[in-house]
Amino acid sequence: MKKTIFVLTAFFLSILLYGQTLLDTAVNFTVKDVYGNTFKLFDILDEDKIVVIDFFSTA
Repeated sequence: MKKTIFVLTAFFLSILLYGQTLLDTAVNFTVKDVYGNTFKLFDILDEDKIVVIDFFSTA
């Protein structure tokens, strides 16, 4: 039983680690908010502001 739990845990951890990226440089992108305002990542960073990006999904 312990061996099965270990194998399953290792399997799920390997899937989580596979989802990580080696990207270490931000890519400039443009988004619109719900009011139609357009934002560019590098423009906000140039103003010395902190950017927090939250990706979410609903089912």
